[in-house]
Amino acid sequence: MNNDLLEALVAKNLVTTETIVYAKVKTTGLGGTPTVVKKDIYYYPDIDASTILDIEGMVPERFAKAYDIQPDGTSKEYKKRGRKPKLVVA
Repeated sequence: MNNDLLEALVAKNLVTTETIVYAKVKTTGLGGTPTVVKKDIYYYPDIDASTILDIEGMVPERFAKAYDIQPDGTSKEYKKRGRKPKLVVA
């Protein structure tokens, strides 16, 4: 996952501190040796984008595609359809 995609998801409030991500996390193993494990954790703002492997059970690119966001973090702005609201005079 790249930083641009993560920033776009956070900006659109799709990834919050209540979102579960599967990521590589540093921890201490038996005997106090530092190791890296993959586990489900809640997203926090200090996490590096390259350590995130999936978001809510989906690959980050697929998660972004569900919300019409490109893998590079860009999105298209769609033209609103339907009638325009009547002018409200107060």
